[in-house]
Amino acid sequence: MRLRSFLFTLCLTVLAACGPMARTARQEAAGPAQEATAATADWVWNYSQAHPDGFTVDIRDRKAPTEGISVAYAATQDKHSKEDLGDVVSHALAHDGYVGGWWNSEDSLYYFDSVRILQESEPGEAVSFALENEQLAFYVLSTGEEVRIDNVIHPHEYEPADLRGWTTVFLAGTIDNGHSEDWQQTVAAKLVGRDRRYLLYNPRQEEWHPEREGEMDYQVHWELEHLEKADHILMVFLPGSQSPITLLELGLHARSGKLLVVCTPSFYRYDNVRLTCDRYGVPVYGSLEEAIEALP
Repeated sequence: MRLRSFLFTLCLTVLAACGPMARTARQEAAGPAQEATAATADWVWNYSQAHPDGFTVDIRDRKAPTEGISVAYAATQDKHSKEDLGDVVSHALAHDGYVGGWWNSEDSLYYFDSVRILQESEPGEAVSFALENEQLAFYVLSTGEEVRIDNVIHPHEYEPADLRGWTTVFLAGTIDNGHSEDWQQTVAAKLVGRDRRYLLYNPRQEEWHPEREGEMDYQVHWELEHLEKADHILMVFLPGSQSPITLLELGLHARSGKLLVVCTPSFYRYDNVRLTCDRYGVPVYGSLEEAIEALP
């Protein structure tokens, strides 16, 4: 009898929790929360009208932070209408409490995002978070600077603080002070869409100023550091170039087990490259496409 009585009481409890009265109670509780979210979304919309170039604001106290790095979440991408703002506000309230807005001149739309604020003293953390969330840029609030990022790291650029989940590749090879074919750009384009995530270290600078004090020291040390830390080194010898630095790097890393070399008989030191690579088990490819395909 006691068991039947207990089961009967349990059934009544479950029915009460799932019944019309319980649903009504939950709806009544959800009502004020939904109204608050809608009210905040209306406020953000009006705020955006007063800040047509963009903004970052804490929707909890409705104040705009003046320091930090603002990075958007992937979960709220492509939200640009007043109707979308409810989703953005809900996500922000469940996470960091910040909403950002920015004007995209390319499609003439105003975009809204739930954002995270990271410390300006730790830009690597911001890069890591941005890459994880498939963002192309972040904003430094104290300066108003937009920093463009992708999976290619050049000298003087911010780098991810956390490399877990990334396969790093140093793009060593012919540059000729920026006058050679930009084969590094081809590599980056060819790796798009692969299942593996690649982070490319590209020593080519768009604007190379060797006359600046300390610039040569910085460049050489940057290259040596990233050659050592990379998982793989893709090395390209272009015909018509002497590529002395690349030959030096081949000697430094021939025993590393990280090299994939592109070199053809038209390179003036082809036999030296071929024989050295053969001795140390370094694969040599006849085209850039073959080497890219061979990357793990």
